[in-house]
Amino acid sequence: MHIGNLNIGGILFLAPLAGVSNRPFRLLAKKYGADLCYTEMISADAIALNQPKTLALADIAPNEHPIGLQLFGSSPEIFAAAVKVSINLGADLIDLNLGCPVKKVVKRNGGAALLKDVILATEIMSAAVENSSLPVSIKMRTGWEANDEAFLEVARSAEKCGIAAITLHPRTRSAAFSGKSDWSKITQLKNEVNIPVIGNGDINTPEDAREIISLTGCDAIMIGRAAMKNPHILTQIRNFLATGQETPDLSHSEKAELALEHSRLMIERFGERGGTLQMRKHLAWYSRGFPDGASLRRQLNRIANYDDIYGLFSEFLTANQTGEIP
Repeated sequence: MHIGNLNIGGILFLAPLAGVSNRPFRLLAKKYGADLCYTEMISADAIALNQPKTLALADIAPNEHPIGLQLFGSSPEIFAAAVKVSINLGADLIDLNLGCPVKKVVKRNGGAALLKDVILATEIMSAAVENSSLPVSIKMRTGWEANDEAFLEVARSAEKCGIAAITLHPRTRSAAFSGKSDWSKITQLKNEVNIPVIGNGDINTPEDAREIISLTGCDAIMIGRAAMKNPHILTQIRNFLATGQETPDLSHSEKAELALEHSRLMIERFGERGGTLQMRKHLAWYSRGFPDGASLRRQLNRIANYDDIYGLFSEFLTANQTGEIP
């Protein structure tokens, strides 16, 4: 499919995940089947000021294109400046966040708060498009609170501004991640605009992926929390959409190898100590479903280097007779 003049090889996208979608995780997602990955949400204000810590969040490897860089903020002028900086960071697509429900973002009129102010949202979208040589997309929710359908008005405005694609997570800001995504809203959006629509929200299985495409007619799908805890779901979805055949879940030993591969990428990027500490949450996720996995997760607080990680998983698999690390 195409987003503006950007040719993307498929329809399976990895969502921008705060605290997760760094370069190591994106590379892993690419390997497992993602056609397009996004950086985690990045402050437009900090990018515009060239703050080193923020620029590090946009650390893009040569082998992870195409890649989208997502910005959040509330000032059209800042967005205009941030877009120019982002282009030089190597992104292929600029995405604007109109959906984040987190308090520290919305209290500054960013994220989902922009759905309460269509005029400001329009000014931001226009500023981004006018200052970008790359396609600009948006990711949004349906509105601020229950029964709010601001997304349709924002979508019409987005298309007029030159926005190249829209991702919809069909929950309101007030719903956060509770309840069930209302995929019928994606159908409404698809019928409202003539630019690509990406469906997002509660795509947890390959069957969900097929169903959301069938029900809504969306042009692509974006996987978030399901991939965060299990990148292999991307392979399963990709294969299921292509062949209709189910791909088995990873064995315990294969999950361990995934954990070690992710650990190596993190340590390569952030150093032995920094990478290991950041891996603790990922290793806890990967160990879900292991026999007596709770015991393994309690020991994760003691890991300090790659040898600790390898030894912990190797010892665990041997003790539980679930196989060996390949």
